[in-house]
Amino acid sequence: MPPNDPPGPQPTPASASSPTLLGFTLPLQLLVYVGGPALGLGLGYLLPPLARRLATLPWIPFQGPMELIAGFDGFWVPLVSAAVGLVLGLFLAMVVHSESLRVRLTDTEVRLTKDEQTQTIGRSEVSAVYVEAQRLIILDRESRRIANESTASRRATIARAFQAHGYPWVERDPHAELYRRWVPETPELPGAVNAVLRARERSLQQKSGRDSTELATEVQTLGYVVRDDGHRQYWRPLVRS
Repeated sequence: MPPNDPPGPQPTPASASSPTLLGFTLPLQLLVYVGGPALGLGLGYLLPPLARRLATLPWIPFQGPMELIAGFDGFWVPLVSAAVGLVLGLFLAMVVHSESLRVRLTDTEVRLTKDEQTQTIGRSEVSAVYVEAQRLIILDRESRRIANESTASRRATIARAFQAHGYPWVERDPHAELYRRWVPETPELPGAVNAVLRARERSLQQKSGRDSTELATEVQTLGYVVRDDGHRQYWRPLVRS
């Protein structure tokens, strides 16, 4: 991030005894949980008259659903559609909350929560922390990527928070020069690793994020680390510190 970027939302102040919170903080939760349902309520209320208008325009797509909505009549129609919009807005707010990365930092541990699952990493396990392509990366003492999560927080904000709690923040991957692009049957790699990377290449092409993550973990158990650039995979051996 360029040094003159405007500062983003600041993390909760850190001290030796207080945690720092990053990601889906209370103000953002209020915005999502109030703004989302309110927007859904308003759009739902306006949908019936809007559908009647759009149903008269033959070039508008989804004419069938528009005509169906426009066919309902009565004072209750905008009330029902507003209620449906409210429920959908609340549901989307819950999805955003669940899928957003929340980070709780203390001097002794990092707690990452996403998709209602929590990962706790002890400070003593961490050898490096950095952001790469808007993803928070945490390396362990053998250079495994024990955390690799997308984050909406600004890079400078994340850096300040981790540095305030004494974590080894670095500006870039300290092992970047070791990566090599993977090609099928790379002779320097064991057959088992090549097999996992072949399967992972297919999962990347199919945009199966869960499979790709699980297979990357499998590669690490075999002694290597993999990172992506689009559908291209790059590998390096583990480095013990």
